[in-house]
Amino acid sequence: PACLPACLPDNLVRGSQPTDGGNLIIAPDEHDRIIAAYPEAEAFFKRFRGSEELINGTYRWCLFLKEEERAQWEQIPPIIQHVEACRAYREQAPKTGDAYKLRDKPWSFREQINPEQALVIPRVSSERRPYVPMGFFSDDTIVGDSAFLIPNATHYHFGILTSRIHMCWMRLTAGKLKTDYRYSRDLTYNTFVWPSSNSEQQTEITTLAEEILYKRQFYMNKSLAELYNPETMPDDLKQAHADLDLAVERLYRPEPFADDEERTTFMLQLYAAAVRAEQEKKKPARATATKARKSKAK
Repeated sequence: PACLPACLPDNLVRGSQPTDGGNLIIAPDEHDRIIAAYPEAEAFFKRFRGSEELINGTYRWCLFLKEEERAQWEQIPPIIQHVEACRAYREQAPKTGDAYKLRDKPWSFREQINPEQALVIPRVSSERRPYVPMGFFSDDTIVGDSAFLIPNATHYHFGILTSRIHMCWMRLTAGKLKTDYRYSRDLTYNTFVWPSSNSEQQTEITTLAEEILYKRQFYMNKSLAELYNPETMPDDLKQAHADLDLAVERLYRPEPFADDEERTTFMLQLYAAAVRAEQEKKKPARATATKARKSKAK
């Protein structure tokens, strides 16, 4: 079956890095005090979440300011205090670093990434978890640089990436931070071979992925850390993942896999075949370039 163009996701990118000396990140109690005194300031705050906040179900606040709105936020004294403190931090930073280079934009993060919706993948996750906890954030949240995000990802993308076969690939390719897995954009995400799928198959994966998200809603009082702890993971969530795993694996081959070792071996073979195919595509271009150089030399 042919993979429809829409089934491939956008690039995986690192979240926004404040590079602010802590001056653009606001504690909840200070946020509340500012909003109480200046209700109009609420428009300039967004929730700030990285890997830890995603996994533990918490958040902080951040100032997410834009140049075109400067006339409005400059009228709010606490915001100006934080902006000026950020300016002072950046001006005193080493001249070769990112902070100093941003000294003339003290209201801005190093990156200003804020898509309408994004699938968020923690950069570090416990090796004990059967699945890396992933989740969706809307544009009321800024994803910090301790996490990766895929802007405008769909539930189909979530289904493939949260599947067991992708977890096997992650365990093979990811780095380690002590005993935790460190998800890699270049070694894990960019080398993962996506399955071919038609529209009917994509609908099936989407439905099963949404069932996982639906099951999570039954446990709103529990964090992803609790839900994906192997000792406390609810049985119905386990089953929802198992159903998705089987459906994703059928996209790769009709026969079921015996175990994770077989899954990993299969994905390695698929990756090797993809590399060979890419090299074959480059051969005609290299031959043409060589012929052109020889002709020019004459």
